[in-house]
Amino acid sequence: MRRIVLLLTLATALIAIAAGVAVADPSLSDVAAHRHFVETEHGLVQVGPRLCDDPSLQDAFNQFHANVHTHNGVTGEIGPVAPGLHNGTGAELVSRACSFVP
Repeated sequence: MRRIVLLLTLATALIAIAAGVAVADPSLSDVAAHRHFVETEHGLVQVGPRLCDDPSLQDAFNQFHANVHTHNGVTGEIGPVAPGLHNGTGAELVSRACSFVP
């Protein structure tokens, strides 16, 4: 019985790891560092990996871009550009230089 539970646990872990690897693309081109914000009625709220503050987040930043943007030259981009955040209604997604701090 223990062996079955152990094998099922290992199989579940392997499936979860494989699914995670299938979603991420390690061959994305690097995106230049900048900050992303959502404009709200209360001001700007920073979102996404903070590459400006931590250069080790480059891969996460590339993945963020691939999943949010489709026009910035990142290899492997998917998706429309932040649907609902680029439509001129309500909250909007904006970017600023690394030197910008709200």
